[in-house]
Amino acid sequence: NLSWFMRRRMLGEVASVKRELADLAGVPEDELVITRNTTESLGTVIHGLTYAPGDEAVMCDQDYGSMLEQFRQERQRHGLKCIEVDVPLHPKSDEELVDVYARAITPRTKVILVSHMINITGQILPVKEVVAMARTKNGGIPVIVDGAHALAHFEFKISDLACDFYGVSLHKWLFAPHGTGLLYVRKEKIKGLWPLM
Repeated sequence: NLSWFMRRRMLGEVASVKRELADLAGVPEDELVITRNTTESLGTVIHGLTYAPGDEAVMCDQDYGSMLEQFRQERQRHGLKCIEVDVPLHPKSDEELVDVYARAITPRTKVILVSHMINITGQILPVKEVVAMARTKNGGIPVIVDGAHALAHFEFKISDLACDFYGVSLHKWLFAPHGTGLLYVRKEKIKGLWPLM
């Protein structure tokens, strides 16, 4: 039955699920793909972008270890410089958090990684504001959002954030089957991304 299901029914069922996920996320179907988890989703982006030696990526010291390690691998492979900022545990305002990322940007900044909800503390970061700030720098710096703990945990749509990339583990707060994830890629960023598979 597994072989029959894979060849006869699976594509139709995946398309149906994809339609529902697009509705939940508030994005077009052709801007998302079903993956196995957030690590695979964001790894597709981190390893799918093109870096030159000396390019920089800004991230937080509290970002998920798998994402930090994937950026560190790009440092070893392509000479990418990883800038890890310190996010305050008790910020006075969202502006303080945005400023932490803004101060780390240089003319060589290629991409920013930001967690929607930090997995260690549950702190929700002002993603929309970080994205808006990044759009004004270096002709528009793309933002990768780690949304592993956000989708279905609190009310929002990915489309509200205006980010370039968003990865989710659907088995967490949506309680989907284990080994299911989602990757959103803004349409104009799809062409420049080299997928892992």
